[in-house]
Amino acid sequence: MNRLKNFAIFIILISFLCFVALMPVTCLFKTVTGISCPACGMTRAFMSLLHFQFSEAVYQNILSIPVFIFIFYTIIRLFIDIIKNQFTYVPNLLTFLGKHYVFILILLLISFLFNNLKI
Repeated sequence: MNRLKNFAIFIILISFLCFVALMPVTCLFKTVTGISCPACGMTRAFMSLLHFQFSEAVYQNILSIPVFIFIFYTIIRLFIDIIKNQFTYVPNLLTFLGKHYVFILILLLISFLFNNLKI
């Protein structure tokens, strides 16, 4: 059962990344309010990272490199959990996020300010 849970999460994550890479994505928040959300520019930033244009990625979204590393690490950890038939990474991740939600909110605020104040 653990392998099935990990495999499902792994497939959802890979599918989401493929969907974002192939489909044009528009920000609903920006469309409605006219201001950029904390995630605005993330798709363009990921595309820049895939082309090794790190400064362009940071300009598009300041959190792009940490989020890209986090997603890459998550894919690897889920794959390892699938091989070991364990379900440890996701519960540990949820515990970590629950304990550090204030830090994450501060990062989102910084990204929000950066996205709306950049020239």
